Amino acid sequence: MRFKLLLCSLGALALGPAAFAVAFTGDAAADFAIPGVSLVSDGLDDVGLPLNAPLGTVSGWDISSTAFVVDRAAGLLHVGVDFRVFGGDVDGDGFDGITSLWLAANGGMDLPGLAESETACVLFDFDQNGSYDLIAGYGSMDATYRVSTFMGSPYLPGFGFGPALPNNGGHAYGPDLELTLSNLGAFENLDPAADLCFNFMVFGGSFQDDGIGEDFHAGTVCLPPDELVSAESPSSLDLINAFPNPFNPSTQLDVQMAATGEARLEVFNLQGQLVQSLMSGMLEAGSHSFTFDGANLASGVYVARLATAQGQSVTRLLLTK
Repeated sequence: MRFKLLLCSLGALALGPAAFAVAFTGDAAADFAIPGVSLVSDGLDDVGLPLNAPLGTVSGWDISSTAFVVDRAAGLLHVGVDFRVFGGDVDGDGFDGITSLWLAANGGMDLPGLAESETACVLFDFDQNGSYDLIAGYGSMDATYRVSTFMGSPYLPGFGFGPALPNNGGHAYGPDLELTLSNLGAFENLDPAADLCFNFMVFGGSFQDDGIGEDFHAGTVCLPPDELVSAESPSSLDLINAFPNPFNPSTQLDVQMAATGEARLEVFNLQGQLVQSLMSGMLEAGSHSFTFDGANLASGVYVARLATAQGQSVTRLLLTK
């Protein structure tokens, strides 16, 4: 692990001019509509529900996306987890803390806010060695926010909190989870001219909401170097989508540019290795299509990343042969 034994003095680090003001209001989608954001989408309605749940129910644990933005100059990493409905509303009835009859019939509870065993947290593997280094958020044993070394199993992340570390920046929960890791330079090289890549996992759930599954959102994110980050606020994020997905052997990547500008469209494997560069250069505002051909690749999950001055859009690709 690349932890530094002595924490670096933030004032002594020359990490580039980019700086970001992120005000946490509990609405991650709105708060992270800023330059330099990397947005990783999660699966639609992928939280398991019991058979007696009303048709169309979406659990409050269902994660829509996770946003990341790094402020190298200040040594801060901001993270916003956007829940598909109110984050603490486990039965999706629109009322956090009020247990629906069908959930009560299963012996489950919809607790108000984050209470008792309810958990919302983010894990970080900065050295990408397959073991998570840090965990930040609210644990399964209490409703106290903290940042600590990860000391548990990735299958039960809410129980993996250790003693609190002094990397506790701002945080908010309700309806979304938002947090800041401070003194990031103590854990990772913050080269302003290079991508900052790490593995992550987001978790939300409770063992008191019987019959409702937890949501795990895991992947690899690479935050763009400072020269790709505009100082101006974007009117909207640039987006990338894939169809078909899953695919064999090729899929179409549709890019929507909010404004004309520099862009890179690349595909990586889950080890963070570049598999194919589809374009690099100027793209005009509007829609563009590119083909990713996996005929010579093994079956598995790949990651397509669009990097622009607005930030990044990332989507997972499943190649099945």
